[in-house]
Amino acid sequence: MSSNNGETSHAKSNKIVNFIESKLIQEDTIKAQKVREKQLTYIVRKSAHAFIYIVLAIFVSAILFAFNKKGKHSIIYILFICLIYAVIDEYHQSFIANRTSSVGDVLIDFGGVLIGVIFFYLAYYLVYERYRRYAINKALKVPKYKHFHYNKI
Repeated sequence: MSSNNGETSHAKSNKIVNFIESKLIQEDTIKAQKVREKQLTYIVRKSAHAFIYIVLAIFVSAILFAFNKKGKHSIIYILFICLIYAVIDEYHQSFIANRTSSVGDVLIDFGGVLIGVIFFYLAYYLVYERYRRYAINKALKVPKYKHFHYNKI
């Protein structure tokens, strides 16, 4: 995504913006429409940044969990890996034609990472706790007998 030049990246964003605008009925002046389009383009582009890093954080979390790396230390690893990737990605963008790198984008990316980690941990522990309780209840379940007889000697 970051290796696309500025024109390609802008064209992808504009497809989404045009779709959203086509669904909205507007009776504004041309100037107001251009301002709204600029604002909408900004929101779409920044939301795409956050969404990509939400997905990245979920994937990194899943990979670490697959290798049984869980807990506080894994959260630090996930945040560090994703932050380094965001910084490298922004640095890489500085070399692409018509693209700029921005500390603000890194912060938006990191916000997406935080959301992704929170989402993954909530989903994992909700499923895990439900399964764990089910397994414990199933393991501790003692068959009930209507009539229990002791062997008398």
